[in-house]
Amino acid sequence: MDWNRPALMLVVLFSLIGCSSSEEELNLESQKQDYFERATDYYNMGRYTQAYQQARRGLEIEPENGGLNLIAGRSLLLHRDITEVSHALLYLEIAQKELQNHKADQAMAEWHFRYGSMLLQVSETEKRKYTDYPMDDPEFQAKKMAEAEERGVKAMNHFLSADELLDSVLLRSNDNLNALEMSGQVNALLGNDVEALKPLVASLRLLEESRAYNNRLLATEERLSIEQEDFIRRVLKSDMQREVAVHSLIAGIHKRAGAYMAEEHEYTTILGLSPDSIWALHSRALCRYERGRLSEAAADMRDFVAATEMDFDSDQVRQALNIISEYDALQSKAD
Repeated sequence: MDWNRPALMLVVLFSLIGCSSSEEELNLESQKQDYFERATDYYNMGRYTQAYQQARRGLEIEPENGGLNLIAGRSLLLHRDITEVSHALLYLEIAQKELQNHKADQAMAEWHFRYGSMLLQVSETEKRKYTDYPMDDPEFQAKKMAEAEERGVKAMNHFLSADELLDSVLLRSNDNLNALEMSGQVNALLGNDVEALKPLVASLRLLEESRAYNNRLLATEERLSIEQEDFIRRVLKSDMQREVAVHSLIAGIHKRAGAYMAEEHEYTTILGLSPDSIWALHSRALCRYERGRLSEAAADMRDFVAATEMDFDSDQVRQALNIISEYDALQSKAD
């Protein structure tokens, strides 16, 4: 009897099972990588629903995968819906645990920032509603106001968490433009105006350097294709829009401090970047009016009235007409 034959058959059987198992694992790994790549492509194209769907399919294969959780969480985060943003937290927590890098920390900071901003908006809307239209039941009114206040407190706690994470991110990546901008926004919401200005000014430096570099490329680089030139112009436009947003936030900080000269400077800079920003024109006129420069304020307001599509009974247009009338009245007396 050949005692070696059954043993040989078992060896062959286990070998086949091992090969089959290995092939299945390789197949699943390949599928997961495909889902990750498609999710990344959709995310980069701004198609966040499709990016989330692809990431979710990959997570069915490996639920704890850090990269897939990061894409799924960020995709929900950018839907800008409070329910979906809240659902992003679970994915981002797993991503932060698995990846342990500044990208995951920054995504978690953004979650705190966005969710906190949404809570604050709901809180402020509800407080205005209950103040403007009081309820018949005083106790119920007080309860609703207390709930709105509690949401506001929760929002501030989220901003504090975001600020802590962003400090950590910027220690490791101090030229991180998105983190700098977010840090400025978070500190402004917390009322830390001095702390808000530091990252905002740093972000402007990066944006200005990028704009100067791209303008230099367009002016001097003769080897650029039409497609490359179009791409650089899109980057320039995006950078300028971001600059306007940062200058606007800085102007708001100066306004809160009553620093009208500094606030006016920001609006002048915005109009240099975006001459069609009629809101900046109106705001600059108000600064000039507060500084006693009525002639310049009236000139800005004339330009504003000529360019705006607002109704003439809107608050902004009425303000403009009042300043123009005040200047005209003074001119009539002088004549």
